[in-house]
Amino acid sequence: MPFSHLDNTEYGMFSYPAGGEHRSMYQELVSVNRTLQQKVEELKRAQNRLIEYRKAFECTGDMIYVFDRDYRYLMANRAYLEARGSVFSEVVGRTIPEVIGSATFERIRAQLEVCLAGGEVSYEDTYHYPDKGLRSILVTMSPIRDDAGRVDRAACLIKDVTENKLLEEQLRQSQKMEAIGTLAGGIAHDFNNILTVIAGYASLIQLNGAGSEAASMAGEIMISAERAAEMTRSLLAFSRKQEVHLDAMDVNLVVGDLHKSLSRLITEEIELVVRLCEAPLCICADRRQVEQVLINLAVNARDAMPGGGVLSITTATMELGDDDLPPGSYAVIVVADNGTGMDKEVQARVFEPFFTTKEVGKGTGLGLSSSYGIIRKHNGLIRVKSEPGAGTSFSIYLPLCGAQTEQGTASAAFARSTGSETILLVEDDRTVRGMTQMLLEQHGYRVLVAREGEEALRVFEKESGTVRLLLTDVIMPRLNGRLLGEKVRQLAPGLPVIFMSGYPADVMSQSGLTGSGTYLPKPVKPAELLGTIRETLNGSSFPASA
Repeated sequence: MPFSHLDNTEYGMFSYPAGGEHRSMYQELVSVNRTLQQKVEELKRAQNRLIEYRKAFECTGDMIYVFDRDYRYLMANRAYLEARGSVFSEVVGRTIPEVIGSATFERIRAQLEVCLAGGEVSYEDTYHYPDKGLRSILVTMSPIRDDAGRVDRAACLIKDVTENKLLEEQLRQSQKMEAIGTLAGGIAHDFNNILTVIAGYASLIQLNGAGSEAASMAGEIMISAERAAEMTRSLLAFSRKQEVHLDAMDVNLVVGDLHKSLSRLITEEIELVVRLCEAPLCICADRRQVEQVLINLAVNARDAMPGGGVLSITTATMELGDDDLPPGSYAVIVVADNGTGMDKEVQARVFEPFFTTKEVGKGTGLGLSSSYGIIRKHNGLIRVKSEPGAGTSFSIYLPLCGAQTEQGTASAAFARSTGSETILLVEDDRTVRGMTQMLLEQHGYRVLVAREGEEALRVFEKESGTVRLLLTDVIMPRLNGRLLGEKVRQLAPGLPVIFMSGYPADVMSQSGLTGSGTYLPKPVKPAELLGTIRETLNGSSFPASA
C-alpha cells in the first residue's frame, strides 16, 4: 500500500502478506491508515480555516485584540498595532496597563472586568489616531470560554464611527431644519400678510401724495417692508430645500445688500472691508444661494480669526479660459482673511463633505462643500489660496451674462396697470382684503369681495355675467383657493385665476393647493400685483363683461 505526504504525494509502498496470521495485522494497518488520512484531511481543513481567519483578523480596518484574565495581550491585529504606532513585540505578551498606560487602564478597568466575568460590553469613547487625529470609536468586548465553559480570555473590537456620528448629526440637523421650516412657514404666512398691508398702504400714500414729504416717507416704508420680506424668504431658504431660480442680478448689489448682515455675523474684533468693482457685474444666478455661499465663507473666515483681524470682500471682472472654466468673461468675488491659514494637506481636502478642522460640535464640515456645489451648479468655480499663519482667500468665478437687471419705478408700473373690469377678490384677512380692494378701486377696477370660498361662490353666482378675473387667497377656512378656482371654472370655463399666499410657491405646489392659474407669493408688491392683473386680463380669451 502507498505512503503519502501531507500534500498527497506518494513516497513509498508498504506490502505485507495477506494470508494467515498476518491478515488481521494487515487489516488493522489499513484501518489505522484510513484514520490517519481522515485526521490529515481534518488538519488541512483546520489549517485553511485558520488561514482565512488570520486574513480576516489582519485585513479588517477595525482594531482587534485578545487578552487573558491577567490583562495580558494574547493577540493584536495590524490595525491595532498601526493605531498605537507599535510593533508586534511591543504589544503581544505585555499587559494592557503596560501598553496603554495605568491611567487609561483604570478608566476602562470596570468594563474589562465585566467582560471577564462573562458579560458583553459596548461603549463609546474617543481615540487619538497618529494619522487621523481625535476620532469617535465604538468599543465592543466579548468573553471567550474554554471547553469547560469558563471565561479564560476576551476579545475587544474597536471601530472608528466618526463618519457614522457625523451622518447621524446631519440627519438630526436635517430633521431640525425640517421642523424649523414648518414653523417658519406658518410664521411667514402671517408675517407676509402683514407686510402686504404695510407695503400696499405705503404705495397708496406714494400714489396719492406724489412729490410730498409723506410720499417720500412712504417710499422708505416700502423699502423697509421689502427688506423684511427678504429676511423671511432667507429664513425659509435656510431651513428647507428650495428650487433654484435663476435671475439676472448685479454681483455688486448682492454684496452691498449683504454688508450689514455680515457685519452682524462676525465679531466686533473683525473689521469688514468691502471693495466693489465700478462696472456692473451682471450674472444669472439664484440670489439666495449666492448669498449663502458668501455667508459660509464669512463664517469660515470669522472662525479662522478668533483673536480678531480683517475680512475683505472684493469684486472684479476677469477674462478666463483654462482647464476648469470655458473661455469668457467672469465676475470674481474674493473673500479673504488674515487668520490662521491652512497647509497644503488641509487645502486639498477643504471642499470634501464632513471634513473639518474645527472642534467637535463646532462644525459639520458641510459649509464649504455645499458652497462648492452651489458655485459649480452655477457653472462657476471656487478656488482657495492659503498659507499657515498668512490667512486664506477664496476666489469665486461666475460667468457674466448679457441680461440687464430690472429697472423701473412703481409709478410707471401703476400708470400701465389701470382698468375697468370686475374682479372678484377673496381674502380671509380683513386688513389685506381692505388694502387690496382700495388699491384696485383706485386703479379703476370694480371689486367684489368675499371673506372665504363658500361666500365667494354665492357672490360669483349672483355676478357671474360681470366677473372677468378671480383673485383669491389659497389657505382659507371651509373652501381653499384651489377648490374655489375649480368650482368657479365649472360655472365659467376659461375664467382667469390669480392665487396669492403667504406660503412659498414650492410648498403650495407640493401640497397640491394651487390649481391652474397664476401664483403670486405674499407680500405682493402693489406694482407687481397690478401688472400681473393687467397682463392676465390682456392675455385672456374669456368673454368681455356684459
